[in-house]
Amino acid sequence: MKTPAICFAALALLLVLPMAQAQTPVAEVRAQQTAYSDPQLQQFADAYRAIVVLSREYGPKLKGAADIEEAEAINREAQEKMVAAINKAGLSKEEYQAIASSLQSDPALVERVNKLLQQQEGQ
Repeated sequence: MKTPAICFAALALLLVLPMAQAQTPVAEVRAQQTAYSDPQLQQFADAYRAIVVLSREYGPKLKGAADIEEAEAINREAQEKMVAAINKAGLSKEEYQAIASSLQSDPALVERVNKLLQQQEGQ
């Protein structure tokens, strides 16, 4: 299964954890765009794959929730598992979110991550 870049960028942000709304200066964003090493991006790709699996698992559960309390409990459980998946991949939640945010403005970074995901599919 090939993952189009646009879908990847959208799905990478599926992590439903609150993100700091602080605006990063443009120069700092540009510096971050090339600051990620291949091992960091591999960790991101591993975490992303796990989050996609969890999203597919928990999406139907959320839709089937009987009430808001059940939905919130399901959402909390999903978030905990997503954070655990990110940590298992070797990243912190903040590192994952920083890379995911960089994907929105850096097509070259999206391409690098897509290549890593496609390599994993071939294995």
